[in-house]
Amino acid sequence: MKRLIQSALVIFLLFSSCKKDKLFDKIDSVIRMKMGETFYPANRTFQFSCSTEKIYECCNYTINKDFDISNNKIDIDFISIINPEICLTATGPATTTVDLGTLSNGTYELKISIGDEKSTGHLIVSTDSYVITLDQQKQIQIVNNTLNRVPANTIWGTVGYDTISTTNLVQTFIDSLQLLGATTPTYATGDYGYFQIDGNGQIVAPTNSGYNFIRPYIYNYSNNSSTIKTLVKNYGMNHNDSLKISLYTTQGEIFNSWVQ
Repeated sequence: MKRLIQSALVIFLLFSSCKKDKLFDKIDSVIRMKMGETFYPANRTFQFSCSTEKIYECCNYTINKDFDISNNKIDIDFISIINPEICLTATGPATTTVDLGTLSNGTYELKISIGDEKSTGHLIVSTDSYVITLDQQKQIQIVNNTLNRVPANTIWGTVGYDTISTTNLVQTFIDSLQLLGATTPTYATGDYGYFQIDGNGQIVAPTNSGYNFIRPYIYNYSNNSSTIKTLVKNYGMNHNDSLKISLYTTQGEIFNSWVQ
């Protein structure tokens, strides 16, 4: 019985070491804000992904915030840091997402507050991009002042592989996309959130992909997505040991060759 009690005490102490009281701390760090879009079948939404420059002892600290959008005015108020009740013991920044929904084209007055620090400016929404201009960035950092919008009916992704002999098989997959109706339009240089386009109009390969070789691709595709889903699935069934395909659409779909 004594040994059982000791074991229970050890378990309690281990659990208690990871449990924290829920507290609200003052924000004493720069907050980084990155523009992005999320795709859904019928629409897309605009958001800021926010994180503190400061690294906390738990990776699940969050930023308490409030925001309002009305009459072409956007007010974002970062209020405090929320300490988690249960600590996930890896370190990391405090984070939050400010989802502003679907924004119509136009110019929005933008005010971002952290306590007494207020940054003011404008968010300009057009068919092609989101652009932020701020008079001053007080305790915030806008990571990407311009975000190009991914054109409708765009598909993009990567093919990862580890041996040079697989190159022809990769090209066969790319050719198959084109045979199914994928075409190559011109994309403006810049940051699209999900990918980058270089000065030659080419999609930039991601870094640290985990593969010896990586082939990025981007196309316009307006046909039924079930056809390319089947194509990716077939390559996964027949060539899973040779390559890994990821394909994304502006309807929010994700097709991975290793998911059947």
